Amino acid sequence: MNIERQRLFNKTPSNPQRNNGQDIKYQQTFYSEKNSTNSISSSRENDNGHKNRRSIVAMKNKAKLYQSSGTQVRPSTNVVVKSGSPRFPNIHKPILEFDSEKYVCDDYLTTDCETRTAEFRTLLLKEFHRVLMSESKVFTSGLNSQNQYDVHYERGNWKEPTRMDILCALAGVSVRTVTAKDEPFKRLNYNIPKEPLQQHRTFNTCAVVTNAGSLLGSRLGDFIDSHDMVLRFNNAPTENYTEDVGSKTTFRVLNSQVVTKPEFQFLEDPLYKNVSILIWDPANYSSTLDEWYHHSDFPLFPVYKRLLEIRPKADVHLLHPNVLWSLWAVLQNSSSYRLRRNPPSSGFIGVWFAMHRCGRVRVFEYVPSSRATRRCHYYAPRADSACTLGAWHPLAQEKALAEAIRDNSDIDVFQRGFIDIPGVNTISCRT
Repeated sequence: MNIERQRLFNKTPSNPQRNNGQDIKYQQTFYSEKNSTNSISSSRENDNGHKNRRSIVAMKNKAKLYQSSGTQVRPSTNVVVKSGSPRFPNIHKPILEFDSEKYVCDDYLTTDCETRTAEFRTLLLKEFHRVLMSESKVFTSGLNSQNQYDVHYERGNWKEPTRMDILCALAGVSVRTVTAKDEPFKRLNYNIPKEPLQQHRTFNTCAVVTNAGSLLGSRLGDFIDSHDMVLRFNNAPTENYTEDVGSKTTFRVLNSQVVTKPEFQFLEDPLYKNVSILIWDPANYSSTLDEWYHHSDFPLFPVYKRLLEIRPKADVHLLHPNVLWSLWAVLQNSSSYRLRRNPPSSGFIGVWFAMHRCGRVRVFEYVPSSRATRRCHYYAPRADSACTLGAWHPLAQEKALAEAIRDNSDIDVFQRGFIDIPGVNTISCRT
């Protein structure tokens, strides 16, 4: 941790290598920590701490002995008193300033724009680092309150994955939804559609549109609608925002709060009609479907059953809760830091799902562009940087991973506002 901290917060960092627009080297991302850094165990750190304390006590005792014998204690001639700032700045202080236009370019083809873009990318990746490093200190403390889903997971020795390793890991997590044959749903006569969420339908190009506040004023609407499939999240509207986010909607990924809370009017609002929907709700790490049914985070099952009764042809499915923890494992295995033991966000679920349905996935304002603001959603005024960096989901790791597997140019990502990711059917993975 100390080695990484010194590298990360050095006052004169080396210039970042610029992306050539064709291939992203995995080691250019924030995953630059070496395995040797992680080999330092907590027990060794504790031992060193005990040794340091013992040395200090011994020095004090020695000084007292000299003083009691009448010998004058003189400072060593080798002692040098240094002035200046501490070696490491406060890791709790944000590195990247949101709501700033200093990195936004008017002309993407200038050298000045390249410089601004490179500087923004460097600061963004450092900000991901800072959040992950700060949170890791809490999550390694063993507090039960930080493990509400009873996650028991040990990955052994960590090895830095390549970009292809991560793509193949995401490809290895299959799309799995609850079926009518699964208990207790079979016993309770849930009329779940037989075909899992348009299982046999694929698309050439897909747009995954986040709810990010930075989409407001982006004028990306026509570009988004030009894709074969458009995936949106929760209650994000298109009406009155079509110039920025488009109007087409093919899929929606909803969390169970949107399904169950009255203010979202899930059964009545046209926003949730005539589209395919994937609903998720977390279960405990090792729960069965029956245990999940009786201990869901939100009471979504009566609402879901009612939906299937009033709209029997609706293409609406429940994501199998085990998938959430498989995706979380991909995130944890991709990071040298210990992550929040909470499930991934709707955004990460949507990116993963699109990779399994599309030849090419374009994700808008998931990795923040230079337009990034503290505004949480483009359709609501609430402002909080935690919406981008995470307060419950492991968002910083999700977005750092997305930045690592994209293969388009830095200008696309940090100025235009989207990343390109290959679909799983276009990559070759060893079985």
